[in-house]
Amino acid sequence: MVSTSAQGRVLRFFICLFLLIACQVFTGSAHAERRAAIVIGNSDYPFAPLSNPRNDAKLIASTLTELNFDVLLFYDLKKEAVGDLKETVRTHLVGADIAVFYYAGHALQAAGRNLLLPVDVDTSSAQRVVADAIVLNDLIDIVKNDPVGLKLFILDACRNNPAANFQGLHQGLADTEAGSGQVLVAYATSAGEVAYDGTGLNSPYSSALANALQRPNLDVYDTFRTVRGDVRQATGNAQIPWITGSIETRFVFRPQAAILDADAVVPPAETSSPVNIDEVLWTFIKDSPDPADFERFAKIFPQSAHAAEAEEKSRVQVAALSKRGLYMRESLVASSIASQVPSAGEAEAKEFVFQQSGERAVSETFRMWPSVLPETAGGMRSLVTECDLYGADPNDPQRQVPGVSNGLVNVRDALRACAFALAADQNNPRLQYQLGRVLEIAGRYNWAEYFYKVAGGHQYSAALVNLGYMARMGIGRKVDYDQALSYYMAAAKMGNLRARTNVGTAYILGQGVSKAPEEGILWYRLAASSGWANAITALGDCYRLGTGVKQDASQAVALYTAAADTGQIDAMANLGQAYISGEGTKKDLGRGLETLLKATDMGNKYAPYYAARLYLKGADKLPADRNRALSLFKLSANRGLELANLDLAFGYDKGSFTGKADVPLAYYYGVLAEKLGVNRADEARAAIGKKLDTATRQKIEAQVDLFLEQNGK
Repeated sequence: MVSTSAQGRVLRFFICLFLLIACQVFTGSAHAERRAAIVIGNSDYPFAPLSNPRNDAKLIASTLTELNFDVLLFYDLKKEAVGDLKETVRTHLVGADIAVFYYAGHALQAAGRNLLLPVDVDTSSAQRVVADAIVLNDLIDIVKNDPVGLKLFILDACRNNPAANFQGLHQGLADTEAGSGQVLVAYATSAGEVAYDGTGLNSPYSSALANALQRPNLDVYDTFRTVRGDVRQATGNAQIPWITGSIETRFVFRPQAAILDADAVVPPAETSSPVNIDEVLWTFIKDSPDPADFERFAKIFPQSAHAAEAEEKSRVQVAALSKRGLYMRESLVASSIASQVPSAGEAEAKEFVFQQSGERAVSETFRMWPSVLPETAGGMRSLVTECDLYGADPNDPQRQVPGVSNGLVNVRDALRACAFALAADQNNPRLQYQLGRVLEIAGRYNWAEYFYKVAGGHQYSAALVNLGYMARMGIGRKVDYDQALSYYMAAAKMGNLRARTNVGTAYILGQGVSKAPEEGILWYRLAASSGWANAITALGDCYRLGTGVKQDASQAVALYTAAADTGQIDAMANLGQAYISGEGTKKDLGRGLETLLKATDMGNKYAPYYAARLYLKGADKLPADRNRALSLFKLSANRGLELANLDLAFGYDKGSFTGKADVPLAYYYGVLAEKLGVNRADEARAAIGKKLDTATRQKIEAQVDLFLEQNGK
């Protein structure tokens, strides 16, 4: 018997499906939207080769192709092709409803201009570099006055570049304004900063971008806010993407899911049914440019409702798919998106490194893994699947490999790997959990929760922890502290250290249970006794504040020291503060600043704030350094510490950074702090605003609104 609620969900599904089809029919007949993209991946630089740009370009080209973009993919662009590239931008991107130009490779700035470097750029002098380079604004000028559509320039192009050592050339990219027209420029990192190439197959930025593009119903600003958050997480706040320019048209990359209610997709009742897995996978591969996806799908899921279509695409359309994106213009030749990334010429790497970030990222030595596992009877080769390589969670105590941090998971490849692996071993809770995790990262929360529950039913503790987190944070559902605590408690009884820490926090805060700090302390102690750094840090906070225990600054310092020794960066920031203030330990300004700067280098958002306050005023033998204070306050704000914006507002208002007040900038940061919910920021904003006329205030407020719309909080 089908329940009334299930009948309702099914009915809503078919109603939504009908409306979606009708919408597509009528809008399709009125206007055939043209999506066009040029994607470039430059790796083969003789002076400084890069590992990832070709892989990044292939990933972005494949992703855009699946989103119905007409993509031209170019590897290792040479200087003789620069003129042809400009003409191709004109013929391929102008007139498109949405046009994307993506570049991965070396780039630098000179005299405020951004220069993209061909692989054979002459690096003998600054003049030769400038002469050979592609000037970004030359490309923007070609499209900026196009009356049709949006133009998006995406630059994953700030890798560490030795050519920038010449006088007049600088690392990173300048903050280029797009000027007139609906043009956005997206940077992999902040102006003047260096982006990471990554230790895996793709850069953190390209991975985050591909993942965000695949999430349903995100518009351009939504997409890049998501990218910004994921890259910050993936790099431990060391790399912070940015976008400039403005657009008026709302464009959604994957709109087909916009109408569908999340509850309309009803998961099947039986996890053992292959239909369950193939329906999920088909959603992601049905527009793939790679015939191999369809060939494998048809082979693994012969009973699927989509098997015949997969076979057709695999068998009949191979030639057409292989030719998709082919283009030639004089010295500019595009590559087939379906083909393999060209080899760099060296022998195949014998090992790779699992990408991890954050305070729980283990040493790179522990994350090295052979490309081919040894053929040992009953050894790792018999346990590890492709799903483990792409989707294992570093926080999962039952993982089979070191794992990949959330912001670094390649969703496109991981979904395929985990779906195919689970189809071959359908009752494996580890694979169920990992598929659920990848779906959660992809924003498919309904399916993610389903697979987590199946794995949790097999007593897989990491799945229960993630279910608890989704309930606690309201991810894909309403916030439910009671349900969260239930999941955490179940996992805690299995010995999961993360769950035990979260149970402690629930008792401390009274989430899902009456406040009982003394009970929370016990759970913290239990997790800390097994070396869980977050629990040790939380216990230190309790001793510092006197929560559930007698206040004891010395004990807090001892706990922070123990956690900091494991790399826990919040503990480092607190320890640095203790040395500076002399609370719980002997005052040691030098050691405190050193600890804060170490935590800053590791990505902590609090440490640069505390260090900035120290540099602003100076202390003992430390002279004041206003420029250093300003850069650290901005770094803290960019990493997500809202309070730093209020300090920036006060500093600019009083002239603390340059010796002269800058009231408009002060008002900008005051408004930003207020909109971010900083306590008493409204009073500061109002006081500063009295020094400005109404028109200036309104202009600045509009700038803040645009910044938040583009980059998020």
